[in-house]
Amino acid sequence: MVKLDDIPFSLDAELLMEQLRVQPGTRSAGAFTDLLDRVVQVARPKAVYEVAYVDDKGDDSVVLNGVRFTSRALRRNLDPVERVFAYVVTCGTEADAVSVPEGDMTQALWLWTIKEALVHGAAEYLYGHLATRYQLSHWAAMHPGSGDADVWPIEQQRRLFSLLGDVEALIGVKLTDSMLMVPTMSESGIVFATETDFATCQVCHREDCPRRQAPFDEAVWRTLCAD
Repeated sequence: MVKLDDIPFSLDAELLMEQLRVQPGTRSAGAFTDLLDRVVQVARPKAVYEVAYVDDKGDDSVVLNGVRFTSRALRRNLDPVERVFAYVVTCGTEADAVSVPEGDMTQALWLWTIKEALVHGAAEYLYGHLATRYQLSHWAAMHPGSGDADVWPIEQQRRLFSLLGDVEALIGVKLTDSMLMVPTMSESGIVFATETDFATCQVCHREDCPRRQAPFDEAVWRTLCAD
């Protein structure tokens, strides 16, 4: 088990303001800057990961370090793979504890976006760490609950956490009964070496997803998900 609890971060105020349509020089800009400063002062994004090895492969399942995951897409993605990296990364409980005035939906959105930028930056740091330390020249990731509901069901989140150990004690991330993570701005998944480009968005039919990073790909879906 490896914990990364000193992840450097940089938040681009101008880019965030542009994304949120906050006009420079306005009262809103001042309020946004104050909120951003409060987050920056306390934020400590973190990650934990485990190097896991493939113990067994079924038709629609794969066993990693003794934990069985049921997902046809995951199984097929890992067909040529013997080693993976299970992880959770988070904006951190410190940033998550920052509050905004009750009922202020605008500042709530600002805070959500700032924490989202923190976890995205921390995930990129983690990916870079894995690529350098384990000499991954080309890799991809899958995430429980991402893509179509049956691609890798979110219920498998519990098994991922069991593979990692006491994630809450390590980096402060816990699971709710509905398998969502707290802090909400956290990400979990499995990184694996691959020679082909893959993004979970390629096997997701939902057209209106605001986080879509790649278009749906019928060929990829048929290769990984179809019977």
